[in-house]
Amino acid sequence: MNKEKIIELLVDGAAFNGKEEKFYHSSFRKGWRKLTIHNISWQAVEKTHGIFGTKRLQKNDAIFTLALV
Repeated sequence: MNKEKIIELLVDGAAFNGKEEKFYHSSFRKGWRKLTIHNISWQAVEKTHGIFGTKRLQKNDAIFTLALV
């Protein structure tokens, strides 16, 4: 999964659990996909929407979501 697809899913309501290393969205067959915090695509999302970017990426108990604009 690339950065754009991850952001698209986050906008659609997906959530990433950093402790379990699972990316949750209803479109996935199992309801989640494995994604690590060290994945280069995830790091690109953090760079774009994290503290040095738009600051839309929210973290609550290791669960990341994207804030609405």
